[in-house]
Amino acid sequence: MLVLVFHFNLFGVAKAGFIGVDVFFVISGFLISSIIWKQLEIGRFSLGAFYLRRFRRLAPAFVCVQLFILGFAYVLMLPNEVADLIKQTFFAQTYLINFYLWKSINYFGLQADSVPLLHCWSLAVEEQFYLTYPLLLIVIHRFARRQFAFVLIALTVLSFALNVLLVKRHTGVAFYLLPTRAWELSLGAMLPFAQAWFVPQRWLRHVAALGGTLAIAAGVGLYTSQVAFPGFFALYPTVGTAALILAGTGGRSWASVALSQKPLVYIGRISYSLYLVHWPVRVLVEAAVHDYTLSWRWTSFILSLVLSSMLFHLVEDPIRSGAIFPGGRKFAIAYAMGFALVMMLAFSAFRTTGWSFRFEPAAIRLASYETDQDDGARRCEYSGPNWRQNLDNCRLGAPGRPNTWLLFGDSHAWALADSFSIFLRARGEAGTFVFVHSCMPVIGLGDANCQDFTAEVLRYVAQNPQIKTVAMVSIWRQPFEGEYLQGQGGRILKGPERLEAFHRQFHATLQQLHDSGKAVVLWKSLPSAKRSVPKALAWSRISGRQLDISITKQEYEQTFKFMSDAVADNRALINATVSPATAICPTDDCLIEKDGIPLYFDNNHPSHSQARFFSTLLESQISGAI
Repeated sequence: MLVLVFHFNLFGVAKAGFIGVDVFFVISGFLISSIIWKQLEIGRFSLGAFYLRRFRRLAPAFVCVQLFILGFAYVLMLPNEVADLIKQTFFAQTYLINFYLWKSINYFGLQADSVPLLHCWSLAVEEQFYLTYPLLLIVIHRFARRQFAFVLIALTVLSFALNVLLVKRHTGVAFYLLPTRAWELSLGAMLPFAQAWFVPQRWLRHVAALGGTLAIAAGVGLYTSQVAFPGFFALYPTVGTAALILAGTGGRSWASVALSQKPLVYIGRISYSLYLVHWPVRVLVEAAVHDYTLSWRWTSFILSLVLSSMLFHLVEDPIRSGAIFPGGRKFAIAYAMGFALVMMLAFSAFRTTGWSFRFEPAAIRLASYETDQDDGARRCEYSGPNWRQNLDNCRLGAPGRPNTWLLFGDSHAWALADSFSIFLRARGEAGTFVFVHSCMPVIGLGDANCQDFTAEVLRYVAQNPQIKTVAMVSIWRQPFEGEYLQGQGGRILKGPERLEAFHRQFHATLQQLHDSGKAVVLWKSLPSAKRSVPKALAWSRISGRQLDISITKQEYEQTFKFMSDAVADNRALINATVSPATAICPTDDCLIEKDGIPLYFDNNHPSHSQARFFSTLLESQISGAI
């Protein structure tokens, strides 16, 4: 339920609801270890029977959900979206999707919201644990039976240490992969051995129940986007879950009584089907509706409960119990047929480039602009203390000319790098650029990496007299988007103090550049759109109905009034401003395409194909000022 409240954003709380997965890992490790060890002790454990039971419970429902997603994709997904889904499908069916996601998707990034099988990473970790852990138990039982607890403790400590070691520099590895998650499962696996000294202690059960509940609540309440997860923070949900499990040992605690109420027990029974269903429902409903409002989120939540209940009672439970496909042979044949059907559909989509025959070429061309990005410029992202060594690979403008310009900012600086290069080449000038996703070029604001980035760039500029002009580029939404803004010393800024801090630090940044003798060019905010422009234009072409995704000039001006005020207050420190809205919003409605080509590759980043258009804005608004 934590996961669902988080994913559907039902109450504006539980931003750390994803820790429900960590709760699940501990429970899973506890149950599996208990079952296998007891069977080993009485000499009745069969590896084949264990794997068969796991597949009986997990695979059929998973195949059904994938068939549902593929059916939806055929009707309502564009070819480029289907191409991504096919990759996810292959890796999900082979329980390797956590490796795929590690390489391609930031779980906490904006892109994650459109990945239908994102949630399958935890199922892959679980399956990988199920494949390896029984083998470890067999070896331990045969050769080191008395050292079982020691081996589990060592495994837990090593895995946890690896998680802490990697979580900051290699967050994807720590989040997605089994070696850095195994400690959560093995923590649960150790609980059967801790239960013995809990049995006679009634007061201890109540204390454990309180401590466990508070620990999980702390995990939800204390999490912020600045937390490196899992890391040490994952101890809140995992240790809390372990305490709750122990609290129900050898008798009842107040927590076990509360958790034994029939509605909660039923949620537990259907939890696997519910987990399978909820995220695809959330992604697909959001893709199908124009505006994913609170009412749509509640609809998705209720639909997930209904569908998961049906999936449990019609597929998961009867197949698990053997009421359907009794015997290993019948089940194996049925599963092989389901698996083959999923793969055949995936292969047909692959062979036909995402079932592209469904749509006219013009619509497919428009949709393809979602990948209209300058991939080569990605290498210019700030990489810590050695970032200066990469500047030679990040040149802009005329070849052979001295680097008199420096462009820096967030991902909009990356998206506009080619526009600046065209502009500088026409002037016979050159420069370099560096960027960091989501980081404003303003000192003392943003997370630690952002603040290091801005301080380093300003230090470099001050030390390099060859640089005459600094261009500051950003989406400029950070002062009001998200829960908070991080200030100097890690201080959390909320409400009005966010804009106050922005005005103060924006002035300080400009003053520092002015004191260094640099001319400043400021790129103001782009108007953007309400949703992905290439996708909306493609669906408009397919349906013959214009989708209203443009914002108005009035909406833009209201949103960025704080920025206009900040520019006006610091006019003496700014040599030139570029206001893209003057060209993109010639009337009250702002443009989203020009000459049949989207202006954005998503809803706000400039498309690479429009680099020359954006360079003309630079030329028309900077000429004479610099």
